[in-house]
Amino acid sequence: MREYRFLATEQTQEALRLARGVWHGLTIGANAVTVHLVTGEAVRIECEAVDVEDAFETFRLNASVDATPEPPTDAAGEFGLGRNDVVLFTGATWTVANSETAIGVELREGAVMHFSGHPGQLSDDAEIVCLTTDAIVIATTTGTGLLLRVGLKPGTVDVVADQQSIAAFLLERGYSTP
Repeated sequence: MREYRFLATEQTQEALRLARGVWHGLTIGANAVTVHLVTGEAVRIECEAVDVEDAFETFRLNASVDATPEPPTDAAGEFGLGRNDVVLFTGATWTVANSETAIGVELREGAVMHFSGHPGQLSDDAEIVCLTTDAIVIATTTGTGLLLRVGLKPGTVDVVADQQSIAAFLLERGYSTP
């Protein structure tokens, strides 16, 4: 198995530390989420792609300080209280060569199937694996939050606000909550 890492950079981690502060509002788009802080700073979270090998592309969430953000389109809600918790999650993208066990059907010769999930879901016959930062949960002090994930459509960010869905995600990833 060939393994690669495309995890959050120090710049991403520093930008996300700002999201722990008091929010003024946020803007949710298909390709990015921008957190607007009361300090006037803004943190832009978007999906970033990399070609790991020929015909093997993977994605991670990337955050940066946005120097010239548009005004927020949504209210901050309970994120406006500050002291938010930010947790990054490691996902995996991997390939499996022509194998009936991969999806239960025979693929054409030379075909490769791509899968995405978390490291605990890796198959034994994975040929190429890339660990990525594929999700971020930002939680308020009152227990509400947002789950930001690498979108199903390449280059997009999926945003989940439903608390039961976030709890199910946390459980699936082995993250215990009080």
